[in-house]
Amino acid sequence: MKSAGKIAVITDTCGDLPQEVFKNYPIFCVPLVVACGETSYRDNIDITVEEVYHRQKTETFKTSLPFARDIADTLDAVARQGYTQVIVLVIAECLSGEANLFRLAAQERGDLEIAVFDTKNASLGEGIVALQVADYARGGMPFDRLKKVTARLVEETTALFSLDTLEYLRRGGRIGRVTALAGSLLQIKPILTFDHKDGVISTVAKVRGRKAVQAELIGLVTALAGEHPGQPYNLIVCDGNVPQEGAALERALTDALPRARRVVHGQIDATLAVHLGPNLLGAGIQFLDPEC
Repeated sequence: MKSAGKIAVITDTCGDLPQEVFKNYPIFCVPLVVACGETSYRDNIDITVEEVYHRQKTETFKTSLPFARDIADTLDAVARQGYTQVIVLVIAECLSGEANLFRLAAQERGDLEIAVFDTKNASLGEGIVALQVADYARGGMPFDRLKKVTARLVEETTALFSLDTLEYLRRGGRIGRVTALAGSLLQIKPILTFDHKDGVISTVAKVRGRKAVQAELIGLVTALAGEHPGQPYNLIVCDGNVPQEGAALERALTDALPRARRVVHGQIDATLAVHLGPNLLGAGIQFLDPEC
């Protein structure tokens, strides 16, 4: 993609943005790494999320930082296309050391001015920040102002999601502040979020049975919107290998909150699938500054 301005945005595959976004905005994507045994795979390049879902039934996957070469190659591509300033928005620092890798790489780049942010989020909670920042950059917002706006967007973005099981979070040691659930036979489903303070995963609600998940997600997002009357917002929806349920959730959420400036629906990536397993449903909201 040719440069339309001086500012580019870098995110990672954990942002779960639809592929068409990268064709229309100054966003570059670094692949995270999924490993099984002695073999490492770059997310969405060497392995697909569908393959992870299939193989994790009998195999154990782990995740790791992006390859240093992929970070360097991405920064080279940014510079080659004429960008001189970069906003980096990647997975929460409490979950990964990726942001620090970018800070170290930034020290070696005399050709790029790079600002790295802790998104305190993952999936579309991360991706929607990258998309909105790229939208402002494409519209000509100066870099210094964009950095301040980015910091506010991080704080004003909430992603909520529900899992069928906490087993994969436990395996990966990413359980965070998630409340222990008593009795899987009761079919209690947690609604989780990334804490705004540090990005640690925590429980915000519990429902009984999968059928109650959609209504709870919509209720929580609607309640957040009610706390910001009149403020413009974006909506996010995400699913993990349940596209029909994801589509139904998107329809119901947009019916409940019809004034969204944009609605982004993404599919969980291979990296997150390792830790969250299949059958995820997620929704969220991002509040915008009316003056931007």
